[in-house]
Amino acid sequence: MSFEVELVMNSEVTYYQYQKELDYPVFVRFEDKDFEHSFSSILDSFGFTKLTDAELKTVSLEQSQTKVLRINKASLRVSKQIDQGHSLDEYGPENITQLGSYDVYKYKGVGMLIFGDGNYFWELGVKSNVEKYANEIKTMMVRYLSWALAPKGIISFWGVPVDEGIVVMKPKEANFESIFIDIEAGVYITQDGVKDMPSGMQVLRLDESLKGRVKRMSKEELVSFLSTNNCYFSYQGLDFRVRAAIYEFVTMVDGYVYPIENFQPRNELDAA
Repeated sequence: MSFEVELVMNSEVTYYQYQKELDYPVFVRFEDKDFEHSFSSILDSFGFTKLTDAELKTVSLEQSQTKVLRINKASLRVSKQIDQGHSLDEYGPENITQLGSYDVYKYKGVGMLIFGDGNYFWELGVKSNVEKYANEIKTMMVRYLSWALAPKGIISFWGVPVDEGIVVMKPKEANFESIFIDIEAGVYITQDGVKDMPSGMQVLRLDESLKGRVKRMSKEELVSFLSTNNCYFSYQGLDFRVRAAIYEFVTMVDGYVYPIENFQPRNELDAA
């Protein structure tokens, strides 16, 4: 089954593919040109590429692997649900609930995503002020990608690339940047593009208590750190494929605790 069926139904539909050169079966879809345009900078930051009609005809749906996120402007009814409070709000703006065979992920005040492992098409309703909620929408897109890429054993973390490897951080500390690691392909993906994983790659954790020294993490400490500081979000805990990929990744890298006072954030580097 190809996307051509959908195009025949509505010639205004457009599709973007995530990291097309790596041929991931992960897409987003728009049916509103103006709303699509408001997402352009967000899509660019993640490495989504708009597909031509000819390219769409070569794409086939793969059972359990292909995911297509329909992104729409939230209706008044959906906006009301997005703004509605939840008992888990005290733990943060994000929550997931189950609705039959679907999961419902909500970022309070911003958007709501309905998804299920057995479905090709997932739905994202976002409130219209995309520019105002850019960081929150980036967070929702990272969640989508972390779920969509889990079947391929691809893991993701909030953080930034450095010469030594990657720094894993909290979302706000990383300015909502994310890092996706494809162990099978031997690459990692940041907003700077796709890079080969170097030999001797390091994972850094920042610590404000360290002064002028670097501390090596044990493999057990690194597994624990990466398991609790990744982008995969679920009330059921980590998917078994994500856990397996983290264990494999840890065998390939070294972890270090690095003094935060010696770390220069990306925005400072860019301003230099």
